[in-house]
Order: sequence, then structure tokens, then C-alpha cells
Amino acid sequence: MITYKSSIGAQYLLPFFIFFTVIGVALLQPDYGSLMRQESSLVNQVTLSLAYSLAFVLLLKQKGLVLTVIIKSGPLDALFFLIIVSIFWSEFPVKVIIFFVHNVGMACIALCMVLFLINKKDNFFKILLLALSIYIAATVVVTMIRPDIGVMTSTNIYAVSLIGRWRGLTNHPNSLGAICLFATWISLSTFFYTKKSMATSLFAIGLLLAAFYCMYKANSMTSTILSASLIFGMLWLAFIGSSKGGVKFIKITLGAISIFIGLMLLYIIHPEFFSEKYFFRAIGRDASFSGRTSLWDIGLRGFAAKPFLGWSYDSLMSFLKNFNLGYGQLHNGYLDLLVRGGLVSIFLFFILLGQIVYLLLKQRKKDNKDYAYVAILLVAVLLHNMTEGSLVGGTNIIWFMFLLVYFYSILINISQNRLENNASG
Repeated sequence: MITYKSSIGAQYLLPFFIFFTVIGVALLQPDYGSLMRQESSLVNQVTLSLAYSLAFVLLLKQKGLVLTVIIKSGPLDALFFLIIVSIFWSEFPVKVIIFFVHNVGMACIALCMVLFLINKKDNFFKILLLALSIYIAATVVVTMIRPDIGVMTSTNIYAVSLIGRWRGLTNHPNSLGAICLFATWISLSTFFYTKKSMATSLFAIGLLLAAFYCMYKANSMTSTILSASLIFGMLWLAFIGSSKGGVKFIKITLGAISIFIGLMLLYIIHPEFFSEKYFFRAIGRDASFSGRTSLWDIGLRGFAAKPFLGWSYDSLMSFLKNFNLGYGQLHNGYLDLLVRGGLVSIFLFFILLGQIVYLLLKQRKKDNKDYAYVAILLVAVLLHNMTEGSLVGGTNIIWFMFLLVYFYSILINISQNRLENNASG
């Protein structure tokens, strides 16, 4: 546990809940239903400013914390520095400033949440479980009663149909899917990693089922597949987690053999399941990933034009203007990062990723089982960015999840180092 000058309670979740009203309740916006970027809304700017300011004030109450985290977060500091200096080669410098403020603000909110997570893990998950259960329930009820609000009725300029897909209280089906992915992680972490009552367990299962229902209605395939992977990952870790030495090795071996035999039997009985055509049909997409491959081709051309420092962090505005493209993202987080910040940005990101992996492995060696639910979330975020663009994504909730992982890996090691130093001293 981290002990600082001021007690850490549920108020450290308040900045997140304020931020969540922006991404989760789009119908509160006066321009609800338009395709404008959310950060352009005056209502959103005021709401997010409140969330960022409150988070910063809460962090300042922890004497020395901000400076310590800045020192420990070298790769992220460098990435943020690259964002702000890209103002010098952007055609939209104001957009760069806004984007920089959003990323710093989101880092503050994530840091507040991680402080509460490390100090009061059970309360952290139970409060979020309750809040997200209410939110998902409201999404289902509102969408069923008012389909004009919760169901998409138009298509985008690339003729990728959105008609009939649920968006719930958000502005887009994929936004609803991302929130459901976060809800899945919260429900599974509550179920497997907290001290809980039967009622809490039932709440967790209920939220999980409701989240999958919403993802199905939203036809958000990336979030659905990753949520299913989260379930498999959590079950697998629960299966081998309490075992040690030879017993763990036997369980892993038996698990691998069982999966192999299962796949072989499936191939013998239904070989068509392993065809490319069946794969795309099973995930509800075509070989172009719903038009994404054409965007990726354009993105690669953009990267080739400015390979080292990219087009700048102005929400792709400079890139979109020069390539006459009306789409707001490239549907691949890594390509998106290359286009915005070039090879320098992707290099910094992988250093940052290496730092996370190193720190989480330290926790594993110290037999801190909580590293598992954080590591699984990291994998989900990285895989999500294969078909969606959210790395260094400002107010994107998937990027926020990545920041949670990053600051957890840093703060949990700071906390344990202090405890070890106090014990030895």
C-alpha cells in the first residue's frame, strides 16, 4: 500500500466518472447525432476541464507524488514532449495544443484511479462494478424504449453500413463496444481477484452477460472477440495460478495438449472452419476488414511521405488535408502512431511498452498475483489496436486503459520498494 500525506478514498474515482459522462453519455451534448469530434464540443471541453483540474488537485495532495511519477515515466514524458513539439510542423497547431492537454489530463485521471486501485483494490472494483452495471442497464433500457436514440440510422461516407447497430448512449457502436470491453475487465477482475459476497459475484456475472449482449447488438466484433479472450485468459490464470513448480508445469502441459487435440478434432470434423472465407464470415467481416485495408494503404503512403517525425499530433488533420481523406482514424493504432509521430513515436512507444513488461515481470517474481489482471488488460489493449486506432488517443477509453496499466506498473513498484526500504531500515 502507498501511504502519502492525504488519505486516498473513493473521491479519487470522481475525475473518471466526470470524464465518463463525455464518452459514455453523448446524448447530453447539444450536437448529439452529429459526426463532429467530441473534443470540439464546448460542453465536453468544460466537462473534461473539470475532470482534469480535479484530478490534478487530488494528486497535489500527495506530496512529492507527481514529481516522482514524472521521473519514473521517462518514455511517456518523451512521447508527450514529441506531441507538443509537433506544433512546429503541424498545419493545425491549436489542435496539437488541445490534444496535448487531453493526454496530460487523461494521465492525471488514470493516476488518481491507480492510487485508489493499489490502496483499496476491492472497493475500486466493486464501485466500478456497480457504476458500470447501472450504465449498461440504462443503455439496454433506453435503446429498447427509444431506438431513435440508441440505434444507428445512417451510414458513413465509405458505405460501411452502421444501420441497425446499437450505439446505446454513446455516439458510435464501436464506442459502446470499447466501454463494454472495459466493463468485461471490471466484472472479471471483481469475480477472480477480490474478496466478494455471493451478491457481488452475481452482479459481476450479470454485468458480463449484459456487456456481451450490448456488444452483440452493436456488432462490435473487435471488442467481442477480445472480451471472450479476457474470459479465457482469466480462467486459465485461475486454473494454474494457485499451483507451483511441477504441478503448474503439468497443468500448463495438459492445457496445451487439450487445446491441440481439440483443434485437431475440429479440423477433422469441420475442416471448412479453418478456411479464410469461413473465418471472415464467422467474425462478421469481409477480407478487407470492412474497408480498413484501403485506409491502411493510404496510411502507409502517409507514413512514407514523412517517416521520421510524422505529420504531427493534430488529430490527423494535416494528414487528412493533404490526402483528401474524410475519415477520422486509420483503424490501426500502430499505423496511426507512425503517421502522426513517425518512427520516433513508435520507437518511444515500444520503449514504454518494454518498461511496462519489465515492471510487471518484477511483480510476478515477487508473487504479486494482481499483476495478472493488469497484464491481461494490456494484451487486450494492444490487440484492440490491430483494427482500431487508440494509442496515444487523447480521450479514447482504450488509451485510458493503457494508461491505467502503465501507472499501475510504476506505482506498485514504488509502493513495494518503500515497504522493503522501511522493513530493512
